[in-house]
Amino acid sequence: MNSDTHTKAAKAISYLFNPSLMPAIGVLLIFNSGTYLSYLPQAGKNLILSVVFTGTFIIPLCFVPLYLYLKVIKNVEIEERTQRTIPYIITFIAYCCTFYLLRRIPVAMVNLFFLSTCVVLFVNILLLIKWKIITHMIAMGGVVGLIIGLIFRINADMLFYLALSVIISGIVATSRLILDAHQPREIYFGFLLGVGLVSVFVIFL
Repeated sequence: MNSDTHTKAAKAISYLFNPSLMPAIGVLLIFNSGTYLSYLPQAGKNLILSVVFTGTFIIPLCFVPLYLYLKVIKNVEIEERTQRTIPYIITFIAYCCTFYLLRRIPVAMVNLFFLSTCVVLFVNILLLIKWKIITHMIAMGGVVGLIIGLIFRINADMLFYLALSVIISGIVATSRLILDAHQPREIYFGFLLGVGLVSVFVIFL
């Protein structure tokens, strides 16, 4: 493939594995973990997934046209570090509101995962003061951390999902390097941050 094809493929991968989709994917993994969590009532699963998808993807997405109109950001990729602060803060507020709603639905593992997601996003906002940490890799690391947590905490048989998520993380990391969106150290640190924080929350809290 030529460089133009590589670039198009990398952009497609970046959009496909949008960080805002990872919380909903994480919840889907919890509900398909092959443990007692898989046997929760389908209506309850649908409700939780709807709340998560709306709060972490739909609502933040609705603010993008406003950011563009007010020139808070130059494009949807938000390539400059200084442009990320306001969108990330708004997204963090949406995540916190989602967590508040989820606490009313007593599924502890979902609540732990979502609490860790809020903490990861908060840490990312703090790091924006000096660094442009790659959100894609933090999100992918969070999914990997969740799977590790489920394996250790509730003995979930998810080695296939773990291997698949690590492979996909590598593909996403490569796409970000092709797009020259981040430095390698930002990719490594972002991935390890997501894995570390989420797995610690799921395993030990």
